[in-house]
Amino acid sequence: MDNKEIQIKCMETIRNSYLIGFALVNFIIFGFYMFIYFVAGVKGQVPMYMWVYLVVSLLLWLLLYLQEKGIILKNYNKDNYKKRIASYYFINLLAGYNIPFLISSGYVFYFSGSRADAFTYWLIIAGLIVLSAIGLFVFCDGEFGVINDLGRGIKKLLGFILVLISFISLFYLSLILPVDSEENKMIWMGMIMLFCAHLLIARTYFFLAFLRVEIKEHGKQL
Repeated sequence: MDNKEIQIKCMETIRNSYLIGFALVNFIIFGFYMFIYFVAGVKGQVPMYMWVYLVVSLLLWLLLYLQEKGIILKNYNKDNYKKRIASYYFINLLAGYNIPFLISSGYVFYFSGSRADAFTYWLIIAGLIVLSAIGLFVFCDGEFGVINDLGRGIKKLLGFILVLISFISLFYLSLILPVDSEENKMIWMGMIMLFCAHLLIARTYFFLAFLRVEIKEHGKQL
């Protein structure tokens, strides 16, 4: 495999992140939401922000599907590859990390119409997932050299600590949430999904770092 083929392979791997197969879990989650709404029943009336969020989640899945199938953002070259990478990661990160957020939000969906603090818990969950995503990036930058090779040991340690804090905080949050009948277990499921999303996204960071080294050593050959 020559240098051009290696660089193309890296770009294709970033674009085809395999998150789409993982994102199919969204439909199971949506089915679970419908079960809560029509069968189990929710507490009070579901506010508009939750319905808007569910629609946005579907749009994110659609964008990810179109990207991985090469229907959008398919072509790249020496001049636009950086913009393409930014676009791929914009979609990958939003769609990928929305999966654990979506399933964790089942708790908020159930209580959003009856508890004033449900929205606050929703924001806390979102913040912890963002913290975890940042931690993974910092760790991968230290491990693979995604941006540069400076302070790699410190980056790995800092990234690991951030990811660990996010998981511990999510678990602690699940223990202190007011519940009726084990609704907090949706956050536990979200933590499992978050770990899976980390694995797939870390894989793309590896190829991004590999692409950086290839271009640095052999020039752009896309």
